[in-house]
Amino acid sequence: MTRRNWILLGAAAGAGTVYTGAALWRAKESEDRAASIQAMSQIVGATDRWRDAPPPTGFEPMPAPADFRAAAGRYIAAANGLLAWNPDGTIAQQWRCGWELPPAPLTGIVEVGEALWIATEGEGVLVLEGGRIRHIRPVDANYARVRALLPVASGGMLWGTDGGVIRSDAKGLSLSHPALRRVAVTALAGKEEDLYIGTRNAGLWRLHAGQLDQFSEADGLPDPHVQTVAVYGDHAVAGTPIGAALFRAGKFDRKLADGFFVRSALVDGETLYAGTLEDGLVTTPLGARGRAVVSGKQEIRQVVSPTRLLTRRALISTESGREETLVAAPAGLLTDGNVSALAMDGAGRLWVGYFDRGLDIVGADGKVTHLENDRLFCVNRIVHSADRTAVATANGLLYFDAAGRQRQVLTKEDGLIANHVTDVVLADATVLAATPSGLTIFDKSGARSLNAFHGLGNNHVYSLALRGQEIFCGTLGGITRIQQGVVRVSHSTANSGLKANWVTAMAVAGNDVYAGTYGGGVQRLDANNAWQSFKDLPADLVVNPGALLATAAGVYAGTLAHGLLCYDLARLRWRRVTDGLPSSNVTALAWANGSLYAGTDNGLVKIAEGVLQV
Repeated sequence: MTRRNWILLGAAAGAGTVYTGAALWRAKESEDRAASIQAMSQIVGATDRWRDAPPPTGFEPMPAPADFRAAAGRYIAAANGLLAWNPDGTIAQQWRCGWELPPAPLTGIVEVGEALWIATEGEGVLVLEGGRIRHIRPVDANYARVRALLPVASGGMLWGTDGGVIRSDAKGLSLSHPALRRVAVTALAGKEEDLYIGTRNAGLWRLHAGQLDQFSEADGLPDPHVQTVAVYGDHAVAGTPIGAALFRAGKFDRKLADGFFVRSALVDGETLYAGTLEDGLVTTPLGARGRAVVSGKQEIRQVVSPTRLLTRRALISTESGREETLVAAPAGLLTDGNVSALAMDGAGRLWVGYFDRGLDIVGADGKVTHLENDRLFCVNRIVHSADRTAVATANGLLYFDAAGRQRQVLTKEDGLIANHVTDVVLADATVLAATPSGLTIFDKSGARSLNAFHGLGNNHVYSLALRGQEIFCGTLGGITRIQQGVVRVSHSTANSGLKANWVTAMAVAGNDVYAGTYGGGVQRLDANNAWQSFKDLPADLVVNPGALLATAAGVYAGTLAHGLLCYDLARLRWRRVTDGLPSSNVTALAWANGSLYAGTDNGLVKIAEGVLQV
């Protein structure tokens, strides 16, 4: 590839000159990289580096099935990585999120010449070329969440991000249009001089000749949440969760695919090919006459061509008149990648709860048992005791015996103050259940509940902890301490050193209670009930519900965007870990036999605890 071709593709993104000759590249690498980072920091603020470091040691992924998101040429982007496939459908090469790729789900890919551009959920954009991966990451987290990519003829690439549309070219990164600043973009289509922009909740925009037009429901758009945009000639189609809208020369023409959840769209001639959430491919003539033709009952993630469709688990072809699988998603050990709860039982089995897919029980032999029913599908917390396992769900509290069989379900009819259970503690003959309506205590005398009327900081209880016989309730309004069934004191930002009232997770280490919060990071309540903060933690840190764990060696916090935070109890220092994680959104934690299990919204990994210390 020549220097001119690279710049036309926009892959330089302010990173200086890129030559085909390796010797020339090495000679100029230091100078160009220093200049590129300085230039980019003046425009948007970003880092630019090659991902050449070896994968981290001590991390063992427990893979979920590949969740396909986008296809281009011989590449398929899945949530947990990128794969290249051979003509016979076999996998030629894979790049994993957290290992060869940054710790973030992939959202889309675009192939331009010899370069493959990869959009990510929180880590900016990657460029794969010549076997190397370049990582361009805006400092602003909104710009780093990229939903769409569109190459432009003038040289460069447009990024649709949560912070608007930005442009990358040889000069660096810049905001495409100031009026789109902080507009969450979901789709881009057209060309730079006549650009259509789909947004998450602000409808469809058109940027042309320096003019910016906005189309809303009042202008014919079925819904303000635009999932996809397709352009062909002077036609533009915007797909939404309740149908699509056709625009001709920038003016609304009519609605199409009415009532269908349109996720992907392709316009070919006078025909719209719409990939839907659950109705397969919907084919609709763009003319005033003609009916929509529905084929299949599956989710279409991308309409690659009129005869090539990407589903969650396969790339399929309909060219022969019937569906043929070109590439099947690699199978995984687990059922799903969106992990919400973890626990290890006494038999050495790992229990993995999912956001909306029930749970898996992973035996020591690697055999997986999946459980899911109308009660067991939204898991918040899993807690194990000597003879049973309690699973807190959005639909009740479920008990399983030592063999992993469901034995009982507790709901409001059985004494719970609410069916939605957010956390649970098993303590001898006592069970504590946190709910959005208060705390329910089950003991030998039966069930009784406490809420704000009885002194709780807030009715919505997110987390629970025990220090001796003292109960700690983390609520939306701070922490309430209960002794002998009576509320003794509540800690909030108004009367204590607590930095944020929303307490999402708690863990006990010795006589210290560690509290994870939404926006206030992690704090420690010592044996004298004094609050202590940590200066080495990021500001405005969000700890995910239930994602706080204490071991003999450390305290671990799963965060919304900062990966895994590790506190060394011997050295009294925090460390941030992201490499080796499939996502920086760490949602659940468990520990057993010297290993930490970290669940994310994009998969699960087993980590040797020793590599996590400072």
